[in-house]
Amino acid sequence: MSNDLEGSAATAAAPPAPGRGRTGRTRSRGALVARTARGALLVAVLILALFLLLGQLLAVLPVSWWSPFLNVLPIEIPLLVVGIARDALGAWSVVLAALALALALAAGVCVLRRRGRRRLPLALSAVGGTALLLALATTTVQVVSVHGATGRWFLFSPATPASGVGRGPDRTVTYATLGGERMKADLYLPEAGSATAVPLVVSIHGGGFISGSRGPTVYTSWLADQGYAVLDVDYRLATATEHTWNTADADVGCAMTWATAHAAAYGWDMDRVATFGGSAGGNLAINVAYKANAGTLKPSCGTAGQLPQVNAVIAAYPVVDLSTSVGESAYGTESGDWYVGGDPARHPERYEAVDSANQISKDAPPTLILQGSRDHLVFADHTEAFADKLTAAGVTHSYVELPFMDHAYDSVSAGIGTKATRALTLPWLRKYIGA
Repeated sequence: MSNDLEGSAATAAAPPAPGRGRTGRTRSRGALVARTARGALLVAVLILALFLLLGQLLAVLPVSWWSPFLNVLPIEIPLLVVGIARDALGAWSVVLAALALALALAAGVCVLRRRGRRRLPLALSAVGGTALLLALATTTVQVVSVHGATGRWFLFSPATPASGVGRGPDRTVTYATLGGERMKADLYLPEAGSATAVPLVVSIHGGGFISGSRGPTVYTSWLADQGYAVLDVDYRLATATEHTWNTADADVGCAMTWATAHAAAYGWDMDRVATFGGSAGGNLAINVAYKANAGTLKPSCGTAGQLPQVNAVIAAYPVVDLSTSVGESAYGTESGDWYVGGDPARHPERYEAVDSANQISKDAPPTLILQGSRDHLVFADHTEAFADKLTAAGVTHSYVELPFMDHAYDSVSAGIGTKATRALTLPWLRKYIGA
């Protein structure tokens, strides 16, 4: 009896077998790591699905529905970023939405089996499924629409999830010093060997007249590869105290007089000139060309006599109606305050000078206009109304509206928006300034 008690006491007092406690703690840590990994995966899938769904909702819902959000700058900017990112992804939105849906379904079936924990995977499945259906619909419409406009099929664009812009410039020059600021331009030159002078395309950057600069775009080196010289110019930007509504187009005109003076050295044919720009640069591409041809542009250097006649314009999502656009978004209001110095009620004559419709004349060159139908910064109905005014004035033009695309839809070289713009730009240039 006593021996049994002593044995039992000894057994109770004995330490646990080596390794048993560590094994339990290891298993607990492993379970914690697995739960953490599953939670992180679900959060990542949730963020991806919500981003894709928001991007598609921006594409399909009327722009006017978003007006309350567009007038709040901290909300407007993220919305614009989502729209631009969606256009850059292109058909990859379909792939990512399908992936998000698959992961959400896997989580619902295989991961969270406890009661009450299936709601999140079910919600993720609904979000991912909706994003997938919308992405399939918008991508299909875009492909068919672009084929109708260009005659070409771009079935999966871009071919990779990310694609950059072209190469850098062949040379950078200072074309003038204005207001104590050295104004520069980048030159993109076609391959040497042409027996005749080559046409010149003046490229004008966007940025709401308050930001941006010259630099490689999806068009600059591409145009040079097609045989066109490109003069990519800077111009003085507006600030809260320096309003450049009457100098921006004059600065571009200044760069054009520099081109005239140096055309022989570079082999440029100044009888074959086009202007090209997007957003604010689209406004300047139109206004500079129309004013130069009408004889009303006063360059900030050189002379008006050195300005070439512009033979063609290509403008993507151009700010043609600044008077209206400044009141439709927070960024537009800030651009108007800085660029023009206030709203249209305060400076009607300044807005008259920058709105593109007021520059239309019988001498306006053939104008190609491209516009995203779901542009949340430059509304498509304003651009279409401008095109209607060109029709009424008898100006040769083409207006192409790209469905479901937002502002700056051509941020990557392989996106369907960029491919469509290139496919339309090249024959336009060949027709009006030659090959």
